[in-house]
Formats: sequence, C-alpha cells, structure tokens
Amino acid sequence: MPKGKQGGIFIETSAAEPSTFNWLVSEDATSASFLNLMFDSLLSYDPIEDHVIPGLAKQWEVAPDNKTFRFKLRKGLSWSDGVPLTADDVIFSFACIYDPRFPNRNAYDLSVNGKPFKVEKIDDQTIQIQTPEIFAPFLRYMSGFPLMPKHILEPYFKDGSLQNQWNISTAKKDPKSIVASGPFLILSYNPGERIVLEANPRYWKKADGDIRLPYIDYLIVKFVKDANASLIAFASGQTDIEGISPDNVAWVQKGENIYHYTIYDRGPSTASSFLWFNQNPGKNKNNDPYVLPYKLKWFQNRLFRQAISYAIDREGIINGVLFGRGTPLWGPETPANVKWYNPNVKKYPYNPSLALQLLEQAGFHRDATGRLFDQDNHPVSFTLLTNQENPIRTAMATIFKENLKQIGIEVLLQFIDFGTLVTKISDSYEYEACLLGLTGGGDPADGMSVFMSKGRLHQWYPNQPQPATPWEAEIDRLMVEQLTTLDEAKRIQCWFKVQEIMSEEQPYIYLVTPNTYVGLKNRWRNVKIPRIGPLVWNIEEIWTP
Repeated sequence: MPKGKQGGIFIETSAAEPSTFNWLVSEDATSASFLNLMFDSLLSYDPIEDHVIPGLAKQWEVAPDNKTFRFKLRKGLSWSDGVPLTADDVIFSFACIYDPRFPNRNAYDLSVNGKPFKVEKIDDQTIQIQTPEIFAPFLRYMSGFPLMPKHILEPYFKDGSLQNQWNISTAKKDPKSIVASGPFLILSYNPGERIVLEANPRYWKKADGDIRLPYIDYLIVKFVKDANASLIAFASGQTDIEGISPDNVAWVQKGENIYHYTIYDRGPSTASSFLWFNQNPGKNKNNDPYVLPYKLKWFQNRLFRQAISYAIDREGIINGVLFGRGTPLWGPETPANVKWYNPNVKKYPYNPSLALQLLEQAGFHRDATGRLFDQDNHPVSFTLLTNQENPIRTAMATIFKENLKQIGIEVLLQFIDFGTLVTKISDSYEYEACLLGLTGGGDPADGMSVFMSKGRLHQWYPNQPQPATPWEAEIDRLMVEQLTTLDEAKRIQCWFKVQEIMSEEQPYIYLVTPNTYVGLKNRWRNVKIPRIGPLVWNIEEIWTP
C-alpha cells in the first residue's frame, strides 16, 4: 500500500442513528456499520478480490476434516485502553453469544442445525474452533464476528446484565468506557445531531510497516433524517460522501466540477425491494387472529400472490420512481451478485389480464363496477405498510396501489415510522401486507434467518415450529445443504433452486432494484471502489494530501 499522509477529517451523514454499541444485541444495519468501525474480527474481507484476508488473526489453518480451524492472533494486539487482546477475549465472545440468557441472532448464525461451535484456547495467541458439521461460510462469518473485551464486560456477563451495557446512554455520557479494537473510538455522541469518532491510537494496522492507521484523525457522522437535506449538503461541498438515489443523479452531477466531487455509477444494487402478505395463522393475547381468516385464505393462495405480481408495472416503477435507472426484480438475488444470481427464474411481466385470469381461477370475481370479490363476496381490500422515512418506498407503494386498482383491488396505504413498523412485523404481527427491502449481496448463508421457516426474518410467517408448506420444507432442506458442503458448484445449484421456488411461490413479491450511485470528494486517495458493498470499506487506509 502506498504511503499516505496522516491527518484530516472525513464527514458524512446518516438518516438513521445506532440503537446500541453492544454487538450482542445489534440487529440493524446502522448499528452494525458503527460497530464495524470500532471492532475488528479474527478475519477481514476484501470486496475487491472477494475473499477473506487476515484480521486480528495473522494466519489460520484448516484441518483435513474441514471442520477444525486454528487461528493465530497477531503479537502485541491491545484494546484501546492498552489491555492486551488475547485468546481469552475470543473465548469470552463466543460464550456471550451462546449463553441462553442473552438471546441474539448471532447464536443462530454461528450454529449448524442448532449445534454451536466448539471453541478452545490453545495458548494466549491461539484458538481452535470446531464446527459440528462442514459449514461453508465459516471463514466469511469470522470476518464479521467482532470480539468483545473480557476485562470490561465479564462482570456484566456474570450478573446477567450484559445486554444492557454499551447502550446509547453510555455513548452519550461516558464514551471512553466503550473500548475498541478497530480503527475508531467514540469521542462524543449527541443523539439527533452527530457522532464524532476519533482514530484509535492503539490500532494494530500499519501502513508501509511503520505508519499507524487510520490516516484520518476524525470521522464525523451527522444525523440528517431528511434525504434531500443530506444530499444538498454533499452537493454543496459540506460532506465527503453521499449515496445518491437514481432520481437525483442528473442534477447532482452538475456540481462535480464546482465542488470537486465525482459520481460513481456502480450498476444494479444488491438491495431488493419486495412486498409480502402476512400468512401467520396465529392469534394475539386476546385470542384474536393476526389476520382475518378470509384474508388469510387469500394470502395463503399461490394463485392470488402470482396474480398480484402480474398486476405490478415494474417498468412503470423504474421509469416513474427511479428515472429509468433500475432493473426489474424476480427473485431474492439481483444481477449485482454475479456468482449467486439465477437469471432463469419465473418472471412476472406486467399483465393485468393474466392477473385477472389467475384470480378467476382462484375463485374471485368482479362485479359490474369492476370491483373484485372473493367466493364469499368479501371485497378484496388490504392495508399495505411501509416506512415513511423512505421516499422511494412510499412512491413505489403509491404506484402499487394504482396498479391494483386496475384489477378491482383496493389497497389502503399506511406510512409509519420504521421503529413502529418493525414492532408490527416482528412482534405484534397485526398487519396485512408490508413493503420493505433487504440489502442483499454476499453469501446465501447470510439469508438463513430469512429463508429458513424457523427464521426470525422469515417475514411472511416467522419462527415456524414446523415448515407450514412443502415448498418451505424444501427450501429448508436446500438451505441446510448449501450450508454444509464446501463444493461451491453444489452450493450454487442449491441456491439457484431456492430462487426458483421463491419466484414460483411468491411469498415475497419482488419489485425492482435501483442502480447504485455514490458521490465522493476528489481529495481522497487510496479509494478502491468495489462492485458491491460500502464505497469506503477501507476507510482506515484512505487519506488526503
């Protein structure tokens, strides 16, 4: 890596704020993005070369059984408070996630068929981890498993209060108490305003053998909920980087020469947008069904879901919302993730007449005014939720409402804040339909909690005690099969089949994926732009003259 110059401030904005600085309880992308700046993992990941690279561990060995991995930590590692980082911290981190007192998504991800990994300390610098079965994404997962400091958090582990530690209040009142192993520390946090991160003076990574990274002194993230205000700040030279929605590319490009930035077109996003119907047959604490029984009957009918999909004008969404800068989406993977994308899934081009044929086949009928009714003469109407902070989603929902009006279906739109929305879809389950998205990309194993029937993010009916349908059972089988083989061709075959089932059954009705555009100030050096993932994934290595 060419030698850079130390110093400088990098400024960006974020629409959302972190909900925690405790990796054990983090479940949202915003919190994860801050944690990744502050905590390192045994391994790291290079999105340019698409493979894992050394991190806190300088090397690793894989035993012939392909289930036993031995990691050697770098010498001289320390936490930001100067306390050595050793194998004890690795052992402690795994003990935290596997402890049943602390429910967390990582315990599911770092298990195979419900069986945890066996983690042993060989010496202060050496750890051995054994998976119960062959676990294909193991090394990739180790590049996203930040370690937790035993010397700070063990008392809270012992008294059972670990999940309450390192919360927003801690960051606000006593940021120095959150010790880190990554390139940055919290200097100050003012909720609703900004968070200022400063360079970790004890960060292990160096450039040219002797210059301690990161180069920059401070990373300032301003919280700006209004996407237009955030974009204007970048376009007028006030911030260093900005994601740019397709509808804003043209006018922002006009300022490139004036404010010395460049807009990068990275092609289709890995992000998927989709809507789904609540197929959860359960009841609330008052013994009332989450979904009215006759509506649940619609939602569980594949012909109904397919008809809805044919009724959506995806090209209209691309032209009207994304200004032509997007791609129709037919399944859970987008063309951006080249290796894992199946281009041959069932497609649903805009065809209202075919939609009506399928609905008629499913027992629905229209009256003289064109209004659609089911077999029992219930008018077909449902409420669709999406988060009000996302203007692209609200615009897509509005087009969807108009599309369905053409086939006699009434869609009632409800735009609510994201926190309330998450509670409805993940806790109370009292809703009918929802429009959201996933960031996507990466390895199929990243989607285990989405596609496995017992997964927490299996949104149309999460946490199933047993697969509710034969096709969900088949997806379960394929997801486990791809997870437990190191034969990449076999993994691709399994994931292609999952994509085909998802497109046939339409539990998620996929919509479009936008092209991704990012603006960056020209003054930054050593920027390596990956095809997918964050633009400044190597932020500790970027510098300015």
